Amino acid sequence: MTELLTLTTLSGILVAAASGIVGSLLTLRKMTLLSDALSHVALPGIAIGIVFKFNPLFGGVALLFVGVLLIWYIEMKTRLAVESITGVLFVTALSLGALLIPEQDLLEAFFGNAQNITLEQALAQAVISIGIIATALYLLKPLALSSIAPDLATSSRISQPKMELLLLILIALTIAVGISFVGVLLMSALLIIPSVTAKNIAGSFKGFITLSIGLAVIALLSGLVISRIYPINPSFATALVSSAIFFISLLIKRPTR
Repeated sequence: MTELLTLTTLSGILVAAASGIVGSLLTLRKMTLLSDALSHVALPGIAIGIVFKFNPLFGGVALLFVGVLLIWYIEMKTRLAVESITGVLFVTALSLGALLIPEQDLLEAFFGNAQNITLEQALAQAVISIGIIATALYLLKPLALSSIAPDLATSSRISQPKMELLLLILIALTIAVGISFVGVLLMSALLIIPSVTAKNIAGSFKGFITLSIGLAVIALLSGLVISRIYPINPSFATALVSSAIFFISLLIKRPTR
């Protein structure tokens, strides 16, 4: 039991770190609400895992990958924005997921429950999170440049479609590993709020990335600790801590840019 608790906490730290760095890239692209909508695409996969009695995490990953490829393909073939396409998939997946997931499991899919994470899930989350962090850090420059200055990225021979697909994949993987902790409805607590808070108070790009990661980790760890002291779902505690930090950041004097 102690071993599982320790591994879950370590997995949570890695998941939060991955969320922080991917969230910062979303903030740079001004696509923060994309992650919130995309997270619902995992619901049918979670439902399949529950119905056929295999790890719902893998079902969620599979459906998110299908969703990401659909979004990328439709965007390439039409003039529709990524947010618009994601909106269509969001409604479709939410309806299918709510229809297929047994009622007793629906709340956990929506809001997560770190206390029910198994050893297999914790290990998978840790490994995937390490992969997300390593990939994002290795390709941070082209990912950031394609977000901040697309024209300059193109002139530097950085493929915009490839960077966009890579970012969508990183978002999908981050959502998949984060769902167990905060659920599909509260992924913003890890992917959006920490990075937005960091952008508000950071004085440099490096500080922005570092602070995004740090704030996401603080929020999740605080949520886990609070849930062990009080009878509250860790996802609610994580979201409230993350929001509280954001509102406190509004009182901090912004650095001169």
